[in-house]
Amino acid sequence: MSSSRRLAVAAGPLLVLGYCVINSTKSVFEGALVQDLSPEFIAFNSFVVAQAFYFLTLRDKRELRAAVRRCLPDVVMLNVSTAVCWIAVLYAFTAFEPALANSLIIGLGPAVTIALGFKLRPGTKALPLEIAAAGAMLAAMAYLLVTASDGESAIGALPTGKLVFGLVMCVLTTISLSGVTYYTKRLGDAGMSVRQMMASRFVALIVATFVILVARDSFGAYSRDNVGAILVISLVGVIISLYLLQQGIVRTEPITVSMLFGTNLLITYVVQFFDPRLHQSQDTFYGVLAISLAMCLGTWARWRAGKRDAEQPEQDLNAEAEVKA
Repeated sequence: MSSSRRLAVAAGPLLVLGYCVINSTKSVFEGALVQDLSPEFIAFNSFVVAQAFYFLTLRDKRELRAAVRRCLPDVVMLNVSTAVCWIAVLYAFTAFEPALANSLIIGLGPAVTIALGFKLRPGTKALPLEIAAAGAMLAAMAYLLVTASDGESAIGALPTGKLVFGLVMCVLTTISLSGVTYYTKRLGDAGMSVRQMMASRFVALIVATFVILVARDSFGAYSRDNVGAILVISLVGVIISLYLLQQGIVRTEPITVSMLFGTNLLITYVVQFFDPRLHQSQDTFYGVLAISLAMCLGTWARWRAGKRDAEQPEQDLNAEAEVKA
């Protein structure tokens, strides 16, 4: 294989990994920032910048208006899901260390998907290994919560009220993240481009965070440090990272993308070493590692089943040809 061919093959996974590194670093950065600034202040200012960028760089505004009118209910639901997701995750960081919060959010995903699948997609069955992986994630999450309640997390002892609050925020983030995926898929099937979605995705988030800011009177100071931090989150943590993810996904096999997402938690744990307020916990590492391995196991099981299903028709045709011969 030529060097240019090898580079092309490696480009997709490297782009996805770049997203994972940025996203993990952003989580730790936001976890430190919400100790001084309100989550709604950070989200409002960050996404005003991001929304302006996506809207102003989209050339055909007339086509955007037509697409939004055509798919208005799904656009609204994508907005609502996005708003809940980003606000909830920032509030989760006020209670938990980033590695713990991300572990709960990611770990809940497969269990929620399987549970909803019984109702929404009764014809599709979860694989035994997927169920086992989801169960392992839930067990690891329970372990993380117990250790956090015992004061073994990176931020020390957590009062019961704060623990429950953080857990509720993580659950809301997981559910709304599923909504983002679902409505993004629906809009894509309806012919709405990714750029059109991004240009109309953050309106509800901006409105909701502004209302919360006014209701709570939680405006922060627009100091040089605060403005710089918000711009970093918006430009690097949202605009650049989502671009890397989008470009990486179209160049990479789905199983590779899913496996690379499993590195998010481990990268977050490593990046936490650079946050002086956190004292690293071995218990958190064990939980993070268990969830990451279980996530890879479930992804591999689904890939293997898909490959087997794809090969079955060909095997049946070959068998039929042999019988006729």
